[in-house]
Amino acid sequence: MRLVSAVLGFVLRKLGLLAVTVLAMFLVYLLVQVLAPPLRQAVADRGRLDRVAAERATLEADLAELRREAEAGRQETVGRLETQVGAEIDRTRDDITRTQETVAAARTTAQDVCGRLGWAVDALSPGTPCEDAKNAVRATEESLATLETNLTRAQEDAAVIADPDLTTEEKLQRLGAGGDPVLQREIDNTESALNQKRAEEDSLLAARRSGAGYVVDQWSRSWRWLLAIGVLVLLMPPLLRTVSYFVLMPVVRRLQRPVALAAGTEQATTDLRTSPAERTLTVDLDDGEVLSARSEHVRPVQGRVRSRLLYDWGSPFISFAAGLYGLSRVTGEDGVVTSATLATPDDPSAYLMRIDFEDHPGLVMRPRHVVGVVGSPRLETRWRWGIQALARWQVRYVLFAGTGSLVVQGIGDVVATDPRGGSVRMEQNLVMGFDSRLVVTVDRTEVFWPYLWGRTPLVDDRFVGGEPLFWQKSTDQGSRNPIARTFDALFSAVGKVLGF
Repeated sequence: MRLVSAVLGFVLRKLGLLAVTVLAMFLVYLLVQVLAPPLRQAVADRGRLDRVAAERATLEADLAELRREAEAGRQETVGRLETQVGAEIDRTRDDITRTQETVAAARTTAQDVCGRLGWAVDALSPGTPCEDAKNAVRATEESLATLETNLTRAQEDAAVIADPDLTTEEKLQRLGAGGDPVLQREIDNTESALNQKRAEEDSLLAARRSGAGYVVDQWSRSWRWLLAIGVLVLLMPPLLRTVSYFVLMPVVRRLQRPVALAAGTEQATTDLRTSPAERTLTVDLDDGEVLSARSEHVRPVQGRVRSRLLYDWGSPFISFAAGLYGLSRVTGEDGVVTSATLATPDDPSAYLMRIDFEDHPGLVMRPRHVVGVVGSPRLETRWRWGIQALARWQVRYVLFAGTGSLVVQGIGDVVATDPRGGSVRMEQNLVMGFDSRLVVTVDRTEVFWPYLWGRTPLVDDRFVGGEPLFWQKSTDQGSRNPIARTFDALFSAVGKVLGF
């Protein structure tokens, strides 16, 4: 029944999220349609521009075809005229030759008829033979002149046809020969429509160069690769997580070198004790004991309090970066009850634990968890490099060594866990510190699906030995401001690498 309820709840949540997303997108679409008419008009103009451009291209193709057809017809006409003019020139030349012979014969006849014996011919012949002969000469000469004029015109036409600098249309215009009138009217109509489409296209292009048109144009150009990047961004994290889980971590486990910070430094007198975790912790000081604690954590104090600028002047950077500066210094006095109560001022879920150690080779503790220090333990650092440092994202370890006490703070609870000679796995973000006598390695988390969903980290710390490690129940979520969270994540990453 629980399984059915869980599945039904998951399906209903996803359907609700889908419905809310679709509704939100629809509301945004309506808002754009109502409040951004220029954008809507730009979208419509872009579609109309594509149609006009296509129509213009079609008209250009039709006009080119009509012009080719008209040019072919004109060339055919010019060729036919060239043949006709050539034939006309040859025929006219032959006619001129014959007419010249006829003119010569007519002149000879006229001379004979109208010569010295012309009076006799007129007397013996009916009518007016001389006058008729002269009329025949004049008619023949007029015919010859007409033939010569026509020859000249034909030669001029032939010169026009043979002129290479003239187009076919210009030749026809000079020859006075028109083309197909129906085809010419169709060409004129097509040119008119083409000019209209070009003017409309220029207007739409001008509108496209406006602000709204630019936005629509850029979106039409970029939405495909933006969508691809979006899909890649969605798919990349699970893909990288899968590769890291099944490929990278097995390599890290085989190549890592265990971290043993206190190897060979064991002492018989070494002792380490812890107190139960409490929300408020009272520290009683004997004569000469010194408590250096964060001032904001110090509540009621019995005894004398002084200020301390840095916890350790030999490690000023570590003291400052860990927040161990501007401390309250409480010193125990003989015969006077001296104590200080420590509590977290701004986190009601924080717990405090006191850790006492004597002749200890080093207690690894992230300084940000240290609230107070009793005594004067040495502050040391150890560097470790290699593939394990890359997996743990930590190359330096901060140790409190010697004799003294630490008051540490954790969220939710502070627990000291002893592997009792075996091994313990723990999520890195919960580990506050550990005894340096433990051997530390890294291991892959055993739960793949929670890791793929981002609920658990990939790398777990594995501690082997018989000494305690210290961990907190949960971690601080930090600021809700995304900018502040970004900076916190950046500085936390740097601090983690350096052991803070």
